[in-house]
This record gives sequence, structure tokens and C-alpha cells, in this order.
Amino acid sequence: MANQASVIPAASAQVELQDVEKYPPGPNEVLVKVRSIGFSPIEAKIQKFATHPIPYPNILGSSFAGIIEALGPDVKSLQVGDHIATIRSPQALGNPKFGAYQKFALASASSIFKLDPSIPFHAASAVVLNTAAIVCALTLHLGLDRPDLSSSSTNPANKNKKVLIYGGSSSSGGLAVRFAAHAGYTVITTSSPAHRDFVQSLGPTAVIDHRLPTPETIAALQSHGPYDAIFDTIGTPTATDALVGYLETLGPAPVSYNSLIPPLPRTRESPANVERKFAPYSFALEEPAHAELKKWLFEVYVPEGLKSGSLVPTRQEVLTGGLGSVQKALDMMIEDRVSGKKLVLDPWA
Repeated sequence: MANQASVIPAASAQVELQDVEKYPPGPNEVLVKVRSIGFSPIEAKIQKFATHPIPYPNILGSSFAGIIEALGPDVKSLQVGDHIATIRSPQALGNPKFGAYQKFALASASSIFKLDPSIPFHAASAVVLNTAAIVCALTLHLGLDRPDLSSSSTNPANKNKKVLIYGGSSSSGGLAVRFAAHAGYTVITTSSPAHRDFVQSLGPTAVIDHRLPTPETIAALQSHGPYDAIFDTIGTPTATDALVGYLETLGPAPVSYNSLIPPLPRTRESPANVERKFAPYSFALEEPAHAELKKWLFEVYVPEGLKSGSLVPTRQEVLTGGLGSVQKALDMMIEDRVSGKKLVLDPWA
């Protein structure tokens, strides 16, 4: 069975449907029949603005789910026919064989979430990339406890700690709200009215309307604060105005918050005492010091959480048209036509 891919031929070019090689897996690799591509806005920025130095032609896409088609010579922990999801490792970012936008793709055996067959492929591809980032951000950078999937009890001290997740209706924000609330923290978040009911179902104590005028948003943030940890999953100039404006009300002492997104054009400068922290969060999983966290994420939190419902999948918008709709997905993200959902598609549809 031949392979096809949506290939980006040059920097800032539109993708083109092409016949490509069906790759034999090498050491620590598996070949996957891709059944769901989970799109990320960063991929649209790579295409539109060439934000990352990658070789061309290339195949974009950082997360997908599917069925293992073939194993590399040294892979013992997986079997042909296993249902899996995967995120592209940092080492494979420039290698088109690992790109999600194709019918068959390679995956690193050490970057695979093994799935129960009952878990829908679209649900898995919609969460794996963002979940990796928020788990690293909330645990390694903000020092929060992990939720315990095997018990309904939490650290009682966490209830007295307030966590602000700005952007609970975003793909990453919803996952972050669920993670922190499930770990027992008092979570305050924001959402537009259109997505408030879904965000409220994730367990926050309060949901602020972030479409209010900035002074009103700042006042609402004040009314629920102060916060023990702040995580911004939106990163837009408007979100920055609200968060920095709130932090300015706390006085001249040094304060900080973490952002999932680096500063965008037209973002206001923070005052000297307000630090906005950004990191390529999920890359920390490749560090030996965080091997135990990676094992928990890949073997417990995602597969068991999706099966039990403890990990609530980001709502999906399923595009039809197979690989021919990849450019549509990229355009929708760059034009900001996606709200409160994750774009996914089956390349075989």
C-alpha cells in the first residue's frame, strides 16, 4: 500500500499532496498507519512565517494516532496492530519521515503512548502534544502536584492554594484546568461565554469572562486572587495586558508567571518587576532527570486517563477530505478560525 503526504516544498509555501516513500523503521522506530492527525497552531506558524529552521521539502505535523504497521529490529515493547498515539521528538523535528501529515509515518518507540482500543484515535491525537507541555509546565516549572488516577483523595493542603489558568477554553488551557483541579487545587480560569459550560465541567472554582474590557478582567482577577501559581495558555497581547495589569496591582515586589507562548508582536513590555517565563516545556521530557515523569505521562496519565475519563479530551473539530484538507486546517489556524476545539483529520477519509 503506497504512502501519500501533504508536503511543504519550500519555506512559506502551501502544502502539496505527493506520493512519498513508505519508510522501513530503523532501530527504536515503528511504522504507523496514521488514523488521526492532531493539528497545532505552531505548525501553521512554521508554514506561514518559517519560524523554525527545518530543511525543505518537508512534512509538518507533531502529533498523530494510529495503528502500528511494522517494528524496527530492536523494538520489543510494542506489537504490530497496537493502537498508539505519538508526539514528534525534538530529534525528529526536521525529518519528514516523522511528520504527521501523511498516511504512514515513523515514530520513535520512546515517544509512544500505547492506547486501549476503546479510545478514539481523534481523542488521543487531540491531547497528546498539549498534555505533554502542560504536565511539564505545571509540575516542573510551577511545582504543582500530579493528580492521582488511582485514588479520589488529594493533598488537602492543595485546596488552600489558588492556581490561575488563563485561557481555560483553549486546547492547552482546558487540559491544564483539569490537571490542576483533579490534583485538588482551587483553580480560577477564564473563558469566553460560548465555551463556559464546557470549561466549568473541568472542575474550576470560578470562570472569568476574558472578553470583558481589560480593566474589568483585571478587576475580576483581583477579586479571586492572590494566586500561588499563574499559567497563561493564550499568550496574545490582550491576555498579556490583563495578566501584567493584574500583577502590577500587587505592588513593586518581584512577581512572575509562566506562559505557554513566547511574546507575540505588539505585546506590551512588562515592568521590571514582572517576569514572563517561557520554555519549550515538553522538551524537558527528553532529559534523563525527568525520565520518571515521562514514564508516568506516557504509561499512566494519558492512556489510563483517557480510558477512565480522568483526562478529558479536548473537543475536536473533525475535518473531512483527508490529506487534501491539510492546507485548510493550516489556514483556519493562522486566520484564528478555531475556538475551543482541536482540529483533527483522518488522512484516509
